[in-house]
Amino acid sequence: MRTDHIKSFPCFTEHPPKPEKMEHKDRYYQEHGCFESEIILDSSGYLIDGYTSYLLAVRYGVPHVPVRYGRRQIIRAAHRPGGKLYAWELPVGLTDRIKIGDRVLVRSGKGVRVVTVAALEEYGQQATEPLRMALRKSGRVADTV
Repeated sequence: MRTDHIKSFPCFTEHPPKPEKMEHKDRYYQEHGCFESEIILDSSGYLIDGYTSYLLAVRYGVPHVPVRYGRRQIIRAAHRPGGKLYAWELPVGLTDRIKIGDRVLVRSGKGVRVVTVAALEEYGQQATEPLRMALRKSGRVADTV
């Protein structure tokens, strides 16, 4: 795909990658001649993963890049019944495998916790900042780990 045809959500441009991450990705590109991460777009051509690879392609004037199309989902979940809802992104392996009511292991500000899914959403422009990643589906009954 032409690099200049790739669109990005504001959450990417408003939260650029840390310099250390860009240096690592740049070094990989220089050593291997390819990007370390795939560029993944949604069905509308919006970037959903591989932002550092996209930035490097722009930096080095790469006119065409390989892309893959995919989907990303967000869960809205609470730590306890009726509690405040927080958002986590589902890893690719859990996309389309989680449903409302499932318990999912997540990393929160207070460590690794089990939350109950209240809603599922497609990743999109509603994400105003990078989200933490859910870890895995849980079979546990307890509220915390």
